[in-house]
Amino acid sequence: MNGVALPLEDAQYLFGIDAAVRLTPAFRLGSENLDVCDYIKSIPGGRKHRLEPVRTVLDEAMKRYARQDAAASDAWLGPRFHAALRLSRREAGCRDVWRYLGLWAADYVRWRWAAEPGATEPDNSAGVERFVGPDSKQALARLWWMTELFRNGSDYSTAALALTNQDIINNFFRAGAAHHRPTALAFLSVLPRSEDGERLPDGRSANALSKAINAAASTLLLDSLAVDEPLDGAERRHWEALSEDHEVRNFFDEFPEGPDDPPVPPESLETMTTLLAELLTDAHIRGKKKG
Repeated sequence: MNGVALPLEDAQYLFGIDAAVRLTPAFRLGSENLDVCDYIKSIPGGRKHRLEPVRTVLDEAMKRYARQDAAASDAWLGPRFHAALRLSRREAGCRDVWRYLGLWAADYVRWRWAAEPGATEPDNSAGVERFVGPDSKQALARLWWMTELFRNGSDYSTAALALTNQDIINNFFRAGAAHHRPTALAFLSVLPRSEDGERLPDGRSANALSKAINAAASTLLLDSLAVDEPLDGAERRHWEALSEDHEVRNFFDEFPEGPDDPPVPPESLETMTTLLAELLTDAHIRGKKKG
């Protein structure tokens, strides 16, 4: 399956993959299969998950977007992947889950991260970290966690907006401040948008603001500045339980609904938007002349 030999009866479930599995350049290019059966292990206490809906949204993303424009697929795929794979945060924090999925969906990883379509040289292959790396690098973990951190309750539109800017994914996403919802959403609100309002095209502003927040967050207590509502554990479990009722094809052209957590309090979002707007004004944006 997708270059990884797995027992068919296990294909719909999540298992762990031992880090000893070697991902050769030939495998990462797609010219060699990999038998990982000896490395599969059950995750203690893990739930079973259907992967058929995940396969459906990955295939649709690869149909909708040209290989040379694969990065643009992130904004479409992130929310739909998150809704198709209804993990708890605890499950999503298990690196073995993402190692398994990186090998199970190796065709997607290659499509998204190989340097060139149909690459045949090892240097053009998808990097090892895109299959089995940390959350900020692994091809599917980064999509899932970006969506988790930037959604506003059940509303995925803010997560899709965040995923239009690779500099947010590569920089601010890795910062602790991204886990504070008022800060994460305010970050999006102060950045320049495209004319249609659906993209955040200015990577330099995103990088400058990320650096400014990191510097300020060392002295500011974000939680005391802008109080957030706690996530609703009961609603999350209800959302997870509805996995079998979720028909992914119904949401190819509209957003699905995420867990029905309380939205970010408006007053907290306003506080952080004001603060971040000031930080962005004072930040050094590379290539921008000071007025």
